Amino acid sequence: MAAGLAGLLALGGCMGDPIPAQSPDFPIAAYPDWRAEDAFYRFYPGDKFRVDVRTAPELSAELTIAPDGRVSLPTIGPIMASGKTGRELQTGIEEIYANELRDPSVVITPLEFGSQKVFVGGEVKQPGVFEMPGEIDVLQAILLAGGWTEEGSPTQVIVMRRKPGGEMMTRVVDVRNGLARQALYDIGPLQRFDVVYVTRSAIADQNQFVSQYIRQALPIDFSLFYDVARF
Repeated sequence: MAAGLAGLLALGGCMGDPIPAQSPDFPIAAYPDWRAEDAFYRFYPGDKFRVDVRTAPELSAELTIAPDGRVSLPTIGPIMASGKTGRELQTGIEEIYANELRDPSVVITPLEFGSQKVFVGGEVKQPGVFEMPGEIDVLQAILLAGGWTEEGSPTQVIVMRRKPGGEMMTRVVDVRNGLARQALYDIGPLQRFDVVYVTRSAIADQNQFVSQYIRQALPIDFSLFYDVARF
């Protein structure tokens, strides 16, 4: 687990920090770059939207994305809608209706969204899966989980997101200083199934080492002298 987190933290280069040199023994995992266009909302099974065909109102309809990711267009049949942005879906439907209409222009209007959950773990008080009440950011997700613990490092919070093709993107954000320096923090609102992981601070790791390998191993009471875990 520690090795995996170390690999993720090494990806802070997504924010402009230098990426550590590769080691033949411990290679750094190659994650795709975090791109701005990946922040656009993508439809998912359970979402509902309306398609308005300007030149053929009879083809307009309210559609709900089925569990297989498809919707059924009037006179056309099922097409894949899941994983597409509103713009991509609009373009795809216009290309289909271009075979039937002289002006296939359509308007896509989202109506309802299915369950949108985010995973929050690591050094938070109540880790778990949370239903997003709307568009929230990383700090708000951490607050849903009760905030970070005393051992947490709010300056190094890992955000993981899976691209439509299945690839994992990751970004390290600073929720403590990012409110003042937006470049450290601004990745846009969280998306469905994003993972937010609050890492342990360096001093917390040191305290854990002292507790596990020194205090518990010696037959003395450190409180008689001083509590090294407080330093």
